[in-house]
Amino acid sequence: MDLGFKDVAVLVTGGSSGIGRATAVAYGREGARVAITYNSRKDAAEAVAEEIEAAGGTAYVVPMDLSAPETIAAAVGSVVEHWGGLDAVVANAVDWGPHDGRTAKIEDASPEWWTGIVRANLEGNMHLAQQVAPALRRSAHGRLVLVSTDLAERGMSGGAWAYGAAKAGLHGLAASLQHDFGADGVLVNVVLPGITLENGAHRIIPREALDRITAGFTARHLPDVSELADAILFLTSPRTKAVQGEHLHVTGGQLMTS
Repeated sequence: MDLGFKDVAVLVTGGSSGIGRATAVAYGREGARVAITYNSRKDAAEAVAEEIEAAGGTAYVVPMDLSAPETIAAAVGSVVEHWGGLDAVVANAVDWGPHDGRTAKIEDASPEWWTGIVRANLEGNMHLAQQVAPALRRSAHGRLVLVSTDLAERGMSGGAWAYGAAKAGLHGLAASLQHDFGADGVLVNVVLPGITLENGAHRIIPREALDRITAGFTARHLPDVSELADAILFLTSPRTKAVQGEHLHVTGGQLMTS
């Protein structure tokens, strides 16, 4: 099926690896003009740009730091000028914060660690929405997808409070943005990944443990990054016209408890 992405101008933040990379390359296969952002790994982003071009798209690479609003404005401005507009935005970039700031108990967490993660992942994406808004409103089919996580709903022990809280904030942001952006025909939706594989594997979880985890989900299948990309392309396609304000879980279904 032709999803209608030929020559559509797309921005994927955090496009140098993982879900962002898979999504950017998928847009390339559809013939889109794809801009990706990176924070520190310019070489990885340029390698993804080559993949986009090889897949049939056109690529553009710009630096951006979620925790620095001025870089968000500069990145969006550069992309809009380069493409002459912007039709779809995938807010995928993430800031995990310093690993040594994570603690097992919330009373041991520093306010600075919490604030840094929340500001980057929630406020950073608010700044992104502000910057892309004018271009998306001008588009004939503006689309915005905020990439969240199922941790925002199910939680996890081990210091995920700040990250989960920031991502949950995106759900509230999207709920209001659908009214604001929707007035100009822009669709806003949220995608929630869970445990996500890349090339059938996970960078941390051993295969044997992964098989046990997979068997515990109702789909008996954990999604690969390519399946997250498929969901994002569906939500941002010009062919999709009435999906608005939704939270799409791409997690393998419910985790069985019995």
